[in-house]
Amino acid sequence: MPVFEAKHFFGQLKRILILELLSAPRLNLATPTTIILAVIQNAKAKLTNEQYYYNLKELGIEEVVDLTTVQCIVGRIKHRGEWAIVDRSDMAIQVD
Repeated sequence: MPVFEAKHFFGQLKRILILELLSAPRLNLATPTTIILAVIQNAKAKLTNEQYYYNLKELGIEEVVDLTTVQCIVGRIKHRGEWAIVDRSDMAIQVD
């Protein structure tokens, strides 16, 4: 049985693809289905002083992934020739 380990992955969203599929019994699709995919270019981020950084010259390959697998969207700020990733996904949300 495979053992999975949680990891952080960062990438640049390039495109969103929307596929509208007709019913296809051979694909186990009883009804028309819409699938949303994302083309994401891997960012080889490194952790320095509790902050992730990446360089645009060192971007990895582009991958097509199911958009439902993306857990959050983060921002970036240019800092000393590299991009610092601004990730606030772990912060608690306050509702007044």
